[in-house]
Amino acid sequence: MLSIFKNNQVLAELDIFVTQPDQQWLLIDSLIAYTENILKKQPGYTASVIHRSFDGLRVINYVQWQQQADYDAYINNRDIALVTQITGFLAPDSHLYEIFMSEPADSQMQITAGKGQLINFGIFKLKDPAHQPRFLEFTAKAIQQISGQSGLMTTHFHRSLDGARAINYGLWSSQQEYAKMNANPPMAEPLMQMRLLANNEFQMSLYEVVFTATAV
Repeated sequence: MLSIFKNNQVLAELDIFVTQPDQQWLLIDSLIAYTENILKKQPGYTASVIHRSFDGLRVINYVQWQQQADYDAYINNRDIALVTQITGFLAPDSHLYEIFMSEPADSQMQITAGKGQLINFGIFKLKDPAHQPRFLEFTAKAIQQISGQSGLMTTHFHRSLDGARAINYGLWSSQQEYAKMNANPPMAEPLMQMRLLANNEFQMSLYEVVFTATAV
């Protein structure tokens, strides 16, 4: 099990893979093997979760690290690097993140495979990393406006430490409630401003948790 909440002291690595439906499970199996044989044995590794989108087009690996030095040592070791071990697929978009804001503010998300949890990712690529603070101002307004939205159980907005990315990680009670929100988003105005500062790869597809692991 992996816990996500605002005051957790760990940092999160998100690896976003773009794939095709007929290759999605092959990629997942490769990631599971990599996690068991290499990743979970690294110093500073805490826990990780593999998600698959229901449309088959993405796989997202969420990895928690105790501190940035542990992550840096891991990614700088070419012998075990993800991109050298997971071959035959497009290289993932990988960055290190911290949680910028949670809603409800004191909420904790417990992620476990096989529980039928419905996850959404709102993926934003900043046009200029220097604009991330301004982007997060609009993000805070958007999160406030979506507070209490029917079907949204909890959401946690992540910002990459290099300023290049921002990703929302939300837990929904049903696909119907999620689709209803997308048809008439309550945060439309701040979202428009966010999209002026970042390319939004927000997908209608939800994700399921297919695998979780913790440190040995």
